[in-house]
Amino acid sequence: MTLSGRRLSRSFFARPTLTVARDLLGRILVFDGKAARLVEVEAYVGDDPASHARFGQTGRNFPMFGPPGFSYVYRIYGVYDCLNLTTEPKGFGAAILVRGAEPLDGFDQVERLSGPGLLCRAFGITTAHTNLDLTRGPIAIHPGTPPAPRSIGRSHRIGVHDRRPWRFYVRGSPGVSGPSGLRT
Repeated sequence: MTLSGRRLSRSFFARPTLTVARDLLGRILVFDGKAARLVEVEAYVGDDPASHARFGQTGRNFPMFGPPGFSYVYRIYGVYDCLNLTTEPKGFGAAILVRGAEPLDGFDQVERLSGPGLLCRAFGITTAHTNLDLTRGPIAIHPGTPPAPRSIGRSHRIGVHDRRPWRFYVRGSPGVSGPSGLRT
């Protein structure tokens, strides 16, 4: 797959998080010779009870408060790394968790990219890749082709007690994670 050098600009990420989350669907995540189409994301904003930013800036979550368009990678359960993309103006803690993608190029086999931990493992993204500039660093988001509006689903986030409908996904995509009732 040939991608132009064009990446999404900082201004793409410097918008309200829910707008950016929906607009990320269909975009292309590129890292280390691999590319995949984004098909599932979740938004985490400010004092949202499920957000790492809810208690303010820390040594772990500082990328969420930095400029928009940076990576924030954290580890859960001591095993899985999770890639987030920062949004909103500097000083406001917000990010979008990349939950699922469809492999396009660079994968040795048909790898499952449904779920943030599987996605990061397949790409080789770890906590060492946190706070990288998406507009010029090794992790890039390319324009791709956004899905038709009617094919975009919205639901509550997976594994979060808060029921805000801040999860966006492409209906019918094999890269979408979660219980079957949340895939359609």
